[in-house]
Amino acid sequence: DYLIVGIHGDATVNRVRGMNLPLMNLHERVLSVLGCRFADDVLIDAPYDVSMEMIASLNISEVVGTNDHDIGEFEMKSQTHRYRHAEQAGLLHLMDIPSKFNMGRIVERIQRNQEAYQAKFERKMAAER
Repeated sequence: DYLIVGIHGDATVNRVRGMNLPLMNLHERVLSVLGCRFADDVLIDAPYDVSMEMIASLNISEVVGTNDHDIGEFEMKSQTHRYRHAEQAGLLHLMDIPSKFNMGRIVERIQRNQEAYQAKFERKMAAER
C-alpha cells in the first residue's frame, strides 16, 4: 500500500472553513504530514473536488474522507459533491472521527487564552499607572 495525503491550499481552506483558517500555512501542514510515518507522499494544494482524472492519473484505489461533525451544512453538501466521482467508482470510504477534539474546540481554546492574556495585560497596565 502507498498512502498519498492531499493537502488543500490556504485559500481553499479559508473559503470552505472561514474563520481565518487554516491556523497553519500550507508549508507547515505539508511538513507536519511528511513527518508522519504512515504518509508516503503529499499532494500539495490538492484540488477540493476529487475528479476521475485525478483518480486515474494517481492510480488511486481508495479515497478516504471523514464524517466531520465540526462542519456546517454548506460544507456537508459540498463534501458530498466533492467525493461524487470516488463514490460512483466505489472508491469512497468515509470514517467517523473517534476524537471529540476538532477545529471548533481549538478555536475556542485560542479565544479563551487570548481573553486571559488580554485581561492579564490590562491588569498589568492598570498597576503601572
